[in-house]
Amino acid sequence: MAPSLMLKVPMTPLRVMGMVACVAALCLIFSALTTSERKPKLGRSLEQPVQQFKTSQYSIKSDSLKVTYIQFFCAESDQRDTSGKTMAEPHFWKTFNFTSEKMPPNIDSLALKVKVNESTINIMGVNTFYREAGPPEGVAGSGEVVVLLHGAAFQSKTWLDLNTINILAAMGHRVIAVDLPGYGLTRSRNTGNAADYLKNLLANLKIMSPILVSPSMSGSFSIPLIMKYPQELGGYVPVAPVGTGSLVSMASEVKVPTLIIYGEKDKGLGHASRDDLSKIPTSQAVELAGAKHPAYLDQPHLFHTLLYNFIKQVHNHRALG
Repeated sequence: MAPSLMLKVPMTPLRVMGMVACVAALCLIFSALTTSERKPKLGRSLEQPVQQFKTSQYSIKSDSLKVTYIQFFCAESDQRDTSGKTMAEPHFWKTFNFTSEKMPPNIDSLALKVKVNESTINIMGVNTFYREAGPPEGVAGSGEVVVLLHGAAFQSKTWLDLNTINILAAMGHRVIAVDLPGYGLTRSRNTGNAADYLKNLLANLKIMSPILVSPSMSGSFSIPLIMKYPQELGGYVPVAPVGTGSLVSMASEVKVPTLIIYGEKDKGLGHASRDDLSKIPTSQAVELAGAKHPAYLDQPHLFHTLLYNFIKQVHNHRALG
């Protein structure tokens, strides 16, 4: 009798709503009980594709795609290695085309608006002369600092005459051009240790992780610095520097992005320094056609284009941090 009586109980709208509510409640309870077990699986399933994308992203040649990666794959939840792994990826620095993007067409007009200041600072007893410039009005600062050293026959004024200081500042960078001890308007040669001199110079000028441009003689300062304090640099642009032989034995351990520039006609120091510095895993050598030892004087536009692209990529990679 009981089963037949149950079939005859009328299913009113109120009873239907009650049954639906009971089912929904049971679903919520089941979901709450199982959520803690599903979370680890979900985390692992998301982590692996992101890691695969990171591993393969350096084979992508398009700069716009790389920027897209920075914008869409750098959320706070992405646990990135901040020890320098991204900056130290050899494949990218070995293969990227550092002439792939032209400088902004208005760079020369912006360079005219740059104000270059002169000053001196005492570094380890040496009254050091330097020139400094920043972005002109209307140009946003990049946050990057470029430090320009010089060869034995030159000084900071060389970079002024070549318009390098103004052009780099017009790109949005802070630019420091130094007269090294015993050259230009820096009279004293008493520096003690060259690596410590540069390290103290950077510290006193409140420069962190700069891009260091080092031609010829200035290698006697930059090579000791990169050997002793590689963490001080964000990027290195050697132009046929001296002293590279001393770096060879430890070059494989250097992880600083390095753009090696040399002149085609510089068969001596240019080619020798290229061979030594190319042992740095994160390096690429670029020859300037028809150029002699001070290659930047013979090919200034190409030299500035290389700097433009190199600094931009250092900046982009910092964002991946």
